[in-house]
Amino acid sequence: MTDFKQRLLDVFTKYVQIESGSDENSPSDPSTAAQMDLARVLKDDLQKLGLKDINLSEFAYLTATLPSNIDYKVPTIGFLAHMDTYPGGTIGRKVKPVLHKNYQGGDIVVSKEHNVVISPKTSPALNKCLGHDIVTASGDTLLGADDKAGITIIMVMLEYLIANPQIKHGDIRIAFTPDEEIARGTKHFDVKAFGADFAYTLDGECGDGIVAENFNAASVSIKVKGVQAHPGNAKDIMQNPVRIIADICSSWPENKLPETTCGRDGFICFTNCSADFEKGVLNAMVRDFDENKLDEHIKLLEQIVKEKQLKYPGSKIEMEVKQSYRNMKPIIDKHPSILKLAKDAFAECGLNPEGQPIRGGTDGATLSYMGLPTPNIDAGYGTPHGPFEWTSLDMMDKIVKALAKIAQNNAKK
Repeated sequence: MTDFKQRLLDVFTKYVQIESGSDENSPSDPSTAAQMDLARVLKDDLQKLGLKDINLSEFAYLTATLPSNIDYKVPTIGFLAHMDTYPGGTIGRKVKPVLHKNYQGGDIVVSKEHNVVISPKTSPALNKCLGHDIVTASGDTLLGADDKAGITIIMVMLEYLIANPQIKHGDIRIAFTPDEEIARGTKHFDVKAFGADFAYTLDGECGDGIVAENFNAASVSIKVKGVQAHPGNAKDIMQNPVRIIADICSSWPENKLPETTCGRDGFICFTNCSADFEKGVLNAMVRDFDENKLDEHIKLLEQIVKEKQLKYPGSKIEMEVKQSYRNMKPIIDKHPSILKLAKDAFAECGLNPEGQPIRGGTDGATLSYMGLPTPNIDAGYGTPHGPFEWTSLDMMDKIVKALAKIAQNNAKK
């Protein structure tokens, strides 16, 4: 079968060199104009391939159709990937992909200057990639494989199916979306207009297979208004928001933090804070696979806040909770054929079909609750969101073939 590695490298290099970081502090949709720049490039590439129904919305949602080449009706498949990269990872700096051919194990020295070394100890998925061609960045930026590896796989899969009309398939819908990294990737997604019966997001880490379970997620904001006093005369008067916030953080159990949990354990992660003598804000993310346990984490934090309110009676401490996304598993469990279709194709192409639950989120989770069942698929990358990010061209090559096999198997009567 065709080896797509050189084509994958060429397309991937083109896309990662286009800056497209999102910005959680931006009120606009998309959150950055750069994402629209990438969307226009992708739109042009889809037009050159001859896809139909190409539409780029004002919110940078790009959709298109590869029409069916069979004369009978089968379910319409969707394939999705997100255009934004992790915020701040490349702003003002150009990504310079570096190819490491025929990886034979051990450390990959990305940059001595920046002390960036990728190790199987910290990125175990490398152990699945012996003999592979690995792509990294140059050490001072992230790579952007999350999720431009997913975009690249979809584009090369389309090229393959168009060049090989003997591979039969039904209608295939494509969507490239913005702002996934800041949890706004489905904000303006029109499921009805997209028109797929089911879909897959190409946004999984290398070797993760097909994944149909992710964290439930919530965000917490704790606002503190203290009692001011001159530090020289503060005894029995001052209630310092800086100290109050530190007290709240230090009271959270050590065994319920991201750095002390793994597998199916949930956590609360304190993400940022700001405070002075007058007021302060503490923000946190809450994660767990079980909704009841997610609620338990929130209730425990609420109890800690109540205790601090009693400890600092002159201050005002308020806690606000917002739900972010939910575990897709209850929805996907109702559609076992979707998982079987993908897992069978992965197995046929020599890929691991069995994925571990995602200790994070995916647009597919929200889309599943919006009426479009959408498991997540391996996109071949590892250790995202920083200079240690990498992707395997050999894994991406196999995933291209697996997507084509999904489409082909879906077209069988």
